[in-house]
Amino acid sequence: MTILVLGGYGTTGKTLSELLLEYGDGDVVVAGRSLEKAEQAARELGLRFPSRVTARAADAADAASLARALDGVGLVAVAASVLEHAGTVAQAALDAGADYFDLLLSGDAKFAALEDLRPRMEADGRCFITDGGIHPGLSAVLIRALAPAFGRLEHASVGGLLKVDWGAYDFQPSTIHEFANEFRDFRVEALRDGVWTRLAWRDAQRSFDFGPPWGGERCTLMYMKELELLPGQLPSLSDCGFYVSGFNPVVDTTVLPLGMVVMKASPGTLGKPYSRLLAWSLRRFSRPPYGTVFQVEAEGEGRAGEALRAGLRITHPDGYWLTAAAAAACLLQWQDGSLREPGLHLQALAADPARLLLDLWRMGAGLEGRGVEVAGLVAGLLGDSVATA
Repeated sequence: MTILVLGGYGTTGKTLSELLLEYGDGDVVVAGRSLEKAEQAARELGLRFPSRVTARAADAADAASLARALDGVGLVAVAASVLEHAGTVAQAALDAGADYFDLLLSGDAKFAALEDLRPRMEADGRCFITDGGIHPGLSAVLIRALAPAFGRLEHASVGGLLKVDWGAYDFQPSTIHEFANEFRDFRVEALRDGVWTRLAWRDAQRSFDFGPPWGGERCTLMYMKELELLPGQLPSLSDCGFYVSGFNPVVDTTVLPLGMVVMKASPGTLGKPYSRLLAWSLRRFSRPPYGTVFQVEAEGEGRAGEALRAGLRITHPDGYWLTAAAAAACLLQWQDGSLREPGLHLQALAADPARLLLDLWRMGAGLEGRGVEVAGLVAGLLGDSVATA
């Protein structure tokens, strides 16, 4: 039951470690390239959770280092900015007989590396979960959790508001560079009339009302693999997409469009200078109010055949906390054995959606419904005793 958190002393990794210790029943190993930082984080966590947290050195680029760190570990959770080394970590997990989970950004190269290992995952009986957290990781969860309220769910749009106080975080250069690299795979695509479709930029904008204090925010369509695959579970779904809010006016209008050109044309030469520009502009121009909101707005037929519009919204002041909490909620299902099927899975499609949202609420996230009563919906999926516990 021991989980090794790679990057366990970072912004997201330390919160993930803490939540696993607080709500789970296994031990945690805090790991990263700096053994000193890992030991410091383990000491701090150990004050609250004595004898359940230790530290190890682990370098995602070094197979031998990973082999030593993964000795006796049941699962490695990748919370470090090591997107380019996902295949190395996954291979090391297989060699160590461990399962795998990552909060890495979605990307074609990562999926290709993991897909190459899929036959061995299945042959060895290992459970690998990718695209953990909230972005990706939460959009399809919200839709799947809401779907039982409908007799026929036809339209579902997810809006993500990510208002972050970037100046409050001390990011490593690799973190921002990995974030900038996401622009290489940026695609404006959605499900339209039952077909996954690339849209023109003029058709890729829509507004969401995220509630006070933000109100209406204009959002941009962004490809999400979990939504492309979602009709496999919800065949009646004909229209679906994920829309993300902007960062600040300067980044939205100037820095991000520049990044889409730079990171596609010359990521090797211009990638790092652009990452520094992106980090500076995020810190310099972002303004309150800060917070994170993910919500789904859905339409279709109700259980009695009536027209139904409904929604779910999950909120928290800190987007990095919410990312870690969603990962922890998924890993609680791995710990109790309910999410252990061998093979490669996406968090948003493999985790029990009602339980994941309920655990997020228990951890401290806000959860509310529109046109549907959340407690009743969750009770119907999990049973009254669980929903009211």
